[in-house]
Amino acid sequence: MVINKKTYSSIYTLLFLIIGMQINTQAQIIIEEEGKRLYYDRTKRVEKFSDMKDFRDVFHKDKFLLGKKRISGNFSYNTGRVLLDDVDGSPLKYEIRNALGIYTRIRFLEEFSINTTFYIDFNPKASARWISNYTYAIGRYNWRPNKLNFGYENYLNNRYSDNWEVMKQRFMEGYYFISYNHNLSEDRISKIKLDETTNFKITYFARYAIKYRDKFEVMHGGFTSGKATLGVGFRYTIVKRLYIESAFYYYPEAKLKKQPWDPDYTYGFGYFDWRSFRFSITYGNWAINRFPWNEKSYPHYGFLDGSFRILANWTW
Repeated sequence: MVINKKTYSSIYTLLFLIIGMQINTQAQIIIEEEGKRLYYDRTKRVEKFSDMKDFRDVFHKDKFLLGKKRISGNFSYNTGRVLLDDVDGSPLKYEIRNALGIYTRIRFLEEFSINTTFYIDFNPKASARWISNYTYAIGRYNWRPNKLNFGYENYLNNRYSDNWEVMKQRFMEGYYFISYNHNLSEDRISKIKLDETTNFKITYFARYAIKYRDKFEVMHGGFTSGKATLGVGFRYTIVKRLYIESAFYYYPEAKLKKQPWDPDYTYGFGYFDWRSFRFSITYGNWAINRFPWNEKSYPHYGFLDGSFRILANWTW
């Protein structure tokens, strides 16, 4: 058999393509991003509201990003006691908060999203250092285990009445975070498992605020002299979406930078159904809590000062 130059050229070209394909395959960067769907999985109209997963099922339309799960959020009713004056020996002064919360999550790439919450307060007197008119955040929020998350969050007492200068100051007081979460191993989960929803999630996190404000409203800090916080959080889903959660905080420069509203620990519990068009009821206490051996600036702060919520999730 005689192999001419044209045959050799064809063989070399084929080998080059095969090797190139192997190199490209090994060098791929895999992003947990949904592929662009050429068609929708659900072609039949969903008629029962309890079976609807998003607004695509409601309107039965394949446009305006319906069914893409790019946009989601919830509506919530928030209430709880808000301490206005908490000094030992003086009459306790407080107001009851009544507020509607509108939370929106816009996912623009993989699990990267912009998250905002706007509150409509029906009792403006129920206002304290740890109560916000609105909050905002941007970052990677991946709920799956063994994932790294990071970004910027601002849960300060932002006010609708703030001017541009105050908004810039409060932006500098927000914190940059990095966190890592994982679940208990299957062997350990099996010992406490009550049904398929049982889970135990652990999250380690670090935060850094470039600027911070003290109890006298004096601004401190800088890019290298800001406020750092370390912590670990736990969430135990017991059964049927019933959960309890808690987190513990450590302040490396507590004597200088820890403020009266900074918690030693937080806690919460409730029933949370992440699915669209489902109702949930939750409780969370995310400020001020102190261990008995630490100084308490708010001696009467307690369980009633947490946030009680009834909310309904939605997905576009």
